[in-house]
Amino acid sequence: MQALKHIHMTLAIITILGFLFRSVLLLKQSPALQKKWLKITPHIIDTLLLASGITLWLTWYGAVSMPWLNFKILMIVAYIAFGIITFKAQGKALRSVAFALAIISFATILYVARTKMLPW
Repeated sequence: MQALKHIHMTLAIITILGFLFRSVLLLKQSPALQKKWLKITPHIIDTLLLASGITLWLTWYGAVSMPWLNFKILMIVAYIAFGIITFKAQGKALRSVAFALAIISFATILYVARTKMLPW
């Protein structure tokens, strides 16, 4: 299970770096953002990230009620949703808000993962 935990953490790093990279391309209005691999890869990484998180939850904690872990999974879904809005929204204002909320969601995930406590 340690290997799965490390895979999960690696996927988390890859997803945020990829999100930031694609966000820079979006800001620059780069045509590179239209490349097929840049459109498909984030979905694969985020799906694997969510699947590894759920697998860890079921394996280690499935029978135990751990609000912090449930909240962390919810925040992963929020991060993915805000990321999608960032790249699909038409207006700059909505994109900016969605980007900020995605970063806040990711930071919250890191906080909860480290402290095993809810942020309130």
